[in-house]
Amino acid sequence: MAILDRAPPDWKRPPIPCKVKLQVLINQHGRSKIDKERLGTVDNTHFDHRPPLEARKFDTAKWDTVPAANDPAHIQAITVEQHDKLTNGPGGSTRITTRGSDTGERSRTRNIRRSHDEHQAVMEAKATGRPRPKPTKPKQKIRSRSSFPSGRKFESRRQA
Repeated sequence: MAILDRAPPDWKRPPIPCKVKLQVLINQHGRSKIDKERLGTVDNTHFDHRPPLEARKFDTAKWDTVPAANDPAHIQAITVEQHDKLTNGPGGSTRITTRGSDTGERSRTRNIRRSHDEHQAVMEAKATGRPRPKPTKPKQKIRSRSSFPSGRKFESRRQA
């Protein structure tokens, strides 16, 4: 059939079978892929797709990503903390930034795609003479100084 840039919206990620998880653990010798730290209990171990499924191409003939979603060579076993950092970015309870994380890159890709689609629609409207489509995010005006609320007046320092 065809290779798509991303998975169709109706595709759902298949769960990782126990056989694949066991193969990943054997391949990594029971150690984390990131810092070679020994993995503890099953509750403290997560399985992460590398590259993320969102970033993979999609084969409509096999109805799976390229490489396959459950390919043990493209899944890594890591701790819960490492998985959280890879997925959501650095930071503790509040995130400093999501740049470079899976979530941040997914959002960035969506924004670029949306912006590109809007640009293509405007260029097509110009070429055909149709009215231009409205942007999804309206421009914001900067308020003038006179509209800022006036605060209380300070008393003069020279009160003698």
